[in-house]
Amino acid sequence: MRRFAVRQLSRGTVRNKNMSVFTQSFNPMTGTICWEEKDPDYDYHQEVARSAFADMLHDKERNEKYCAALKAAIDKKHALGKKANVLDIGTGTGLLSMMAAKCGADTITACEAFKPMAECAIKIIEDNGYADKIKLIFKRSTEMTVGIGGDMPNRANILVTEVFDTELIGEGALSTFRHAHKVLLDNDSIVIPHSGTVWAQVVDSELVCAWNRIEPVLNSTGDKILVDTPTVTRSCSGAAAVHDLQLSQLPRDSFKLLTKPLAVCRFDWSDVATLQLSESFSHKTKSIAAGTAHAVFMWWDLKMDTEGQILLSCAPVWEHPDVKLELNHGKSTVELNEKIPWRDHWMQAVYYLSPAYEICSGQELTLVTSHDEYSFWYHLNDGSSMDEVNYQRPICECFVHLAYSRTRIGQLNDKKRNKKYIQALEKRITSDSVCLCLSDNCLLGLAAAKLGSKKVIIFESNGLSHRAMEMFVKANGLSEKVRIVNSKDDLNPDDGVNLIFGEPNFVTSILAWDNIYFWHLSSRYPKHIARIPSAVTVRAVAVEFKDLHKIRAPVRKCEGFDMSRFDELVQEQFLQVSSDISDNQIEAHPLWEYPGQALTAPFTVVELHLDRNIDHQPDIQNSDTAFIACTGNCNGVALWVDWTLDASTEVSTGPIKDIVPGSNISWDPYTRQGVFLPRKNFAVTRNDLLQWSVHFSPISGAVQFTFKITMGDN
Repeated sequence: MRRFAVRQLSRGTVRNKNMSVFTQSFNPMTGTICWEEKDPDYDYHQEVARSAFADMLHDKERNEKYCAALKAAIDKKHALGKKANVLDIGTGTGLLSMMAAKCGADTITACEAFKPMAECAIKIIEDNGYADKIKLIFKRSTEMTVGIGGDMPNRANILVTEVFDTELIGEGALSTFRHAHKVLLDNDSIVIPHSGTVWAQVVDSELVCAWNRIEPVLNSTGDKILVDTPTVTRSCSGAAAVHDLQLSQLPRDSFKLLTKPLAVCRFDWSDVATLQLSESFSHKTKSIAAGTAHAVFMWWDLKMDTEGQILLSCAPVWEHPDVKLELNHGKSTVELNEKIPWRDHWMQAVYYLSPAYEICSGQELTLVTSHDEYSFWYHLNDGSSMDEVNYQRPICECFVHLAYSRTRIGQLNDKKRNKKYIQALEKRITSDSVCLCLSDNCLLGLAAAKLGSKKVIIFESNGLSHRAMEMFVKANGLSEKVRIVNSKDDLNPDDGVNLIFGEPNFVTSILAWDNIYFWHLSSRYPKHIARIPSAVTVRAVAVEFKDLHKIRAPVRKCEGFDMSRFDELVQEQFLQVSSDISDNQIEAHPLWEYPGQALTAPFTVVELHLDRNIDHQPDIQNSDTAFIACTGNCNGVALWVDWTLDASTEVSTGPIKDIVPGSNISWDPYTRQGVFLPRKNFAVTRNDLLQWSVHFSPISGAVQFTFKITMGDN
């Protein structure tokens, strides 16, 4: 599951005597920290706003299969002459508990530790007429007690829960089930789901590998290495954290399957003896193709019932049991993607292999799968015994994977992008050049030194990035030419700089235009000094997303149950308030993972010239309309920035192909775009209008967008 950051009250947050909340806020565009007064219920609003990410309730297959498994379990207990006493761990909205009541459970106890959701669940349960059937405990399951005066008078004999994430066990499923068996369940209990199986498949993919391993930076003709990768970085395992992706959205020609899928790990949720917190499994297989083993694709499925008749699969499209047969009959993955449920709560995962090595078709291999309480990792070898190798969890030892995000590593490996920057630098750099590189984790500063600059100053605002850059400097023999500074106070207009450049990229940036911090830093220097980039343009397009909008879409009815209280809490009563209070209205998403067709031509929102002093720039207020060019449902607006390097060169953080209204948009896989998701979808036809406005304060870094659909003359 993609985890959205929740900012709790910290040492940077205080309350005054009237109980207003003052939060310490960092502005990534200006690099400044300020105190802001917030609503007294700021913390609560933060929690509520983020509970809007309820695409799980829109997962019809998930809901139907949980319900079918509940009915089978309850009927089975009744057939044995026993009562069906259900425990629902982490009930959320109360959906699974209400399903249990509808299926005839005799008693139902639910627990939910997230107080705003628990209070909402109480109302939903009442609205649907099950208040006398369901007892809701405001606790974690591991805090519940059983017995006279306890949370449950007796142990339950049916457990239903959904405590899974992309890694299956990443939300503490193992400890949750182990505790439940020990404290909360009878020995003959039925657990829903009954079991889970983890699947793994070894792949060759330069595209995927580019998110993990930094390749050398080449010159503009591609025949010479300008910046080499340190040996320790080339051999590093990379970040230990899982890389969660919508694997079905990877272009099918961007990876080669080297093995068949392997069932590498099985958890029997009904048998506590099998639920070990740490273990390894060795599986022998033969490669089905020759190639370089770069990574392991992983997903899982759940057998919901004891008979194994109800299967819920998270497999990517080419291995999904519901569509695999049709794929073998020549249908495209684009067609078949329509047939499998969309999920952002459960995706697939990538684990990087180190070292990556060449294998032959038909070669015998051993894939070793290991896990601890929360995470998996993998090792691949040529069939040697796992006892001969230390299969500890891989960790980054080169600092690069700790300092650089996977998105950033992908950018560093983008050859087309690098070529544009190198060509722009080649036009400017001479033997007298003193260059200032204003970007975090930017290898182009070293490239500038290799292109002949007399001196290069590199700005690295992050301590880990600074340490990683020092390693690159040393590995490339540039210690005499390159100086690294980590504070803007060390940027001295008198240090002889005659060329300022950057990608730009800063570790504190979330949205693409946050990198306008480059403008703030470069404004410390006289405007006659050449700058690369020289301008930045914020652009946008109206979109009909196939699925992404569901993270904000109202639920209304879910499997026949009225969820309007949830919609009121999240979408109407609090989302409008909470999001305005605690969230930026524009979210960052890797849009290559979320298909959507353009409804308008792309349009320019604001253009900024970076060779001017930002301190002298007035606020900018722009507004206009964009014509809807085709029929559809406008459920989002995508935004990105284009950096102008020189008169003939731009680098985009948005589409990688021209946008054509009515067609799907191809997005850069190595950047995140901004997304505005409206409160509701708008059915639009040709010549309807998208009205937009932006207010941007260059000095303060405040940005405010508005978007509105109006009906045109059809």
